[in-house]
Amino acid sequence: MALTTALVAFVRLVTTAALLAGSAQSLTVSSLSTISPAKIPIGSSRLMGTSTTSSVSRTETTRNMFHDYDRPIVLIGCSSEGKEMKRLAKSFLEQYFPHMFFSSSTETLIHQASTSTVSESVEQDQKIRSMVSNEMGGWPNFILLDFAELCTVDVESERTQRESEFVRLAKELYSQKGLLSIYINVETESGMSKDCVSLKKRLENDVLLKYSDYELCIKNEGILPGSDSADELDGWEHIKWELARLVARARLEPATPGSKSPSVNTAHLTMGDNTFFLSLSFPKIEQVKPYVEEMCVDVDAMEYRTDLLDCRDSRFDLIYGMQQLRKYCRPHVIRVPALPSCGQMLEDVMPIVYTVRTQNQAGTYPDDQEGIAKMFDMLEWGLRAGVEVLDVESAWDKAKTDALLTRAEQRYSSQILGSHHVVGKEITTEEAVDLFQQCALDGRAHGAKVVLSIESADKDRMAHQAALLSSSISSREGKAVIPNISLILGEVGRFSRVINLPFTPVTHESLPFKAAPGQLTASEIMAARVLTKIITTKRYAILGHNIAYSVSPQMQGSAFAAVRLPHQYGRADVETVEEFVESNFFKDPAFGGCSVTIPHKQSIIPYVDVMSESASIIGSVNTLIVEEIVDGESDTVQRVIHGDNTDWKGIYNPLERKIGVRTDEDTSLEYALILGGGGTARAAAYAASKLGLKRIYYNRTPAKAQDLADSFGGTVVSSLEQGPSEDDTSSEPRRILGDVLPDGARIRVVISTLPASAEFVLPEWLLTAAHQQPSSLGPVIFDVNYKPYQTKLLTQAEEAGLDVVRGSEMLWEQGVGQFEAWTKRTAPYAVMKTVVLQNCLPQPEDPESFR
Repeated sequence: MALTTALVAFVRLVTTAALLAGSAQSLTVSSLSTISPAKIPIGSSRLMGTSTTSSVSRTETTRNMFHDYDRPIVLIGCSSEGKEMKRLAKSFLEQYFPHMFFSSSTETLIHQASTSTVSESVEQDQKIRSMVSNEMGGWPNFILLDFAELCTVDVESERTQRESEFVRLAKELYSQKGLLSIYINVETESGMSKDCVSLKKRLENDVLLKYSDYELCIKNEGILPGSDSADELDGWEHIKWELARLVARARLEPATPGSKSPSVNTAHLTMGDNTFFLSLSFPKIEQVKPYVEEMCVDVDAMEYRTDLLDCRDSRFDLIYGMQQLRKYCRPHVIRVPALPSCGQMLEDVMPIVYTVRTQNQAGTYPDDQEGIAKMFDMLEWGLRAGVEVLDVESAWDKAKTDALLTRAEQRYSSQILGSHHVVGKEITTEEAVDLFQQCALDGRAHGAKVVLSIESADKDRMAHQAALLSSSISSREGKAVIPNISLILGEVGRFSRVINLPFTPVTHESLPFKAAPGQLTASEIMAARVLTKIITTKRYAILGHNIAYSVSPQMQGSAFAAVRLPHQYGRADVETVEEFVESNFFKDPAFGGCSVTIPHKQSIIPYVDVMSESASIIGSVNTLIVEEIVDGESDTVQRVIHGDNTDWKGIYNPLERKIGVRTDEDTSLEYALILGGGGTARAAAYAASKLGLKRIYYNRTPAKAQDLADSFGGTVVSSLEQGPSEDDTSSEPRRILGDVLPDGARIRVVISTLPASAEFVLPEWLLTAAHQQPSSLGPVIFDVNYKPYQTKLLTQAEEAGLDVVRGSEMLWEQGVGQFEAWTKRTAPYAVMKTVVLQNCLPQPEDPESFR
């Protein structure tokens, strides 16, 4: 994109300032030295004295209670004539559990509180209670508490009695049984009888809201189930998508303040380096629609400024507006991570930063006592809508803030962004440091945002300096080190937006106005960072031999381009590692790291400075990460080579989405059968142990299989047969798989690391559920080969109706891990997946791809 004349002038000014600033000096609590933009540390882990890990004071009991939830889901509300609640439950099961949905009657998975005769209703309620108490019907059963059904009861006394029973059951399932409850809030004008409208209004606050955690708002999307209208069908499809998103958010791993362990919900990635959120300032959310396609290209999240919306005091309209914003964004998202959803991935979820900005904090919402009380209600509405980031102003009532954060920690997965704006007055750097500490919310925030006012441009680095000092203090005191967003208000603060690397608020070229004076676009900021060398071009490669086939250059190169980073990715095809480490490419200061493939995954280890836990245990490295550590005393930059292994994550992630994690491996009767004995088999064994699966190994060279058992625990078998073969004339004792499996045990996954050319297939008995517990499913078959796309093993598994995972999925999953380690930000998941599939999917003229 061509730079505007104004931007060129601005960049010249910034470049001149960078040259005049001189060398960086050590930044300590007592020394507030100017930092040259060319030497600004990129990424919080590169701050002087900042550890890559932080202590976290909050206990496990405060973390999202619905993480990995595997019990029935309660849908509560009043349906219209469109029967929205039951249709949503059916569509969810059909989408995510088709093998169960089509092989069972609906009644076995969807349990609806009855309104027939009193005796039959009591019996149905008791069945629901029994199912929940005895855990006979767990995940993914639905319990429907549709109060609209009460309106079909003609006798008033019976209706009153059944209403009391419905309320009692709702309270019991929510408060005593701790079930995940979602309020399906259908607008009263949408095909609902007068009796139902009256009932819904009477029960909403004391029942429907009180006994639910999440909320899905519906207007008329569900009242025309047979309509041919494309708009109506599109609307209902999005409502179904929203239910899936809410369930996925509820079950998500909770974010931990200060944690840098990579996950879908790690704040150091969500709010990572060179990430941007777009500040929306329209009074009506519908006004955003014409601009969404262009905006999605440049940003990682949308800020939903509730205080600027005309509908800000309506819970229904605010939540529905967020749903509409996500709907507008879905076809156009590029830079976003994927959200795991019941074995599948939602790749089109635009993250939302939910903000209620008060008048005292550069916003418009009243900040009197009544206004602040309502503000906290509105923040809870954001939690109910499943927002990714909740902006919590740090200046207000401590008791209300504590109550909000406690609820967020216990029942939600949203990241908390503590914030404070200083409007109309200048404060000292020491006071700004205190504000960053305040915005950490006593170690409960996942990010902190402080916006200052200054009188002259020569102090435009003050917020950034305070952010660095706050991080240094937190590290030294053993507190969580979180992303610190540091900005200056107004035109005088434009430079602060350039040097602030994490999660910068931006405007967009296509918008008719800015949300705040001084805001820049993401394109302007990235251009300025490149020209001032805050961002320098890094060079990456895949290290291996005979690697012309590798898809990694296309995958990683496309990912860099998608997030507007100027980095390069190529191939380093060498016979020995020594050739690589002696090359100019490796010694170049621009070297940022590399992917490592065969035959160099072990031989690169002597050249690694720091090994990750996974790489050390697996005994191989597939990722090099170059980190530049600034020594505060000597003012020198030291290069540290980190060695990591993301192969295991490429195996673990798809399987975890499909089968979950067993919490007690010792008592588990579920096994992973691992085929092969090389480095990838070691990654598979490590992944299986993390999944809580017991391990069984099979390889044509038994010694290699035994090495795996010695390293990771488990059993080696020499035959995959169910029992002794009549044709077996060997005098050597053999360990047969069927004999090794205990009674009641089953093979849950098969991970083949064998080459596709081996044309390996499994014995037929392993493809059926006959050897497993009643009503259980066959194993998930994982073949790590990504070329050819369809191996004989995968063909055999699909013909048997088994779930499969291809090596192409492993490829992009481990690549996502590498990208995030290099860039310290979320990866554009769909971009990387698409590139891999474009290069791996069989072509009609390539018969070998269909073997």
